[in-house]
Amino acid sequence: MRKTDKKLEREIIRELTRVCETAKFEHEGFIWLTHEVDYQRFPESLKVTLVFNEQVSEDAMLSEFKSLIPEVQSALRPIIGAMLPAKQIEARCEHRLQ
Repeated sequence: MRKTDKKLEREIIRELTRVCETAKFEHEGFIWLTHEVDYQRFPESLKVTLVFNEQVSEDAMLSEFKSLIPEVQSALRPIIGAMLPAKQIEARCEHRLQ
């Protein structure tokens, strides 16, 4: 990984962490997020995954997901220099053992 890639990675992590910590308290069922990226094809390869607890209803999850998309896009816009396409943001449910 090049030095510039490491800098981008730190910036992405910083902004996504900020979004995640806020979203945990403001969005029903949201539990965490992650990202993956191939810096040889950045920003087209950047994918953000928002993870929701499986106990939240599908309707609630979709509603919360839709409201989180612009938050993720706004957080990453200064880093990417453009709006991250919504198709590069996905949601999934995760089963948690009690």
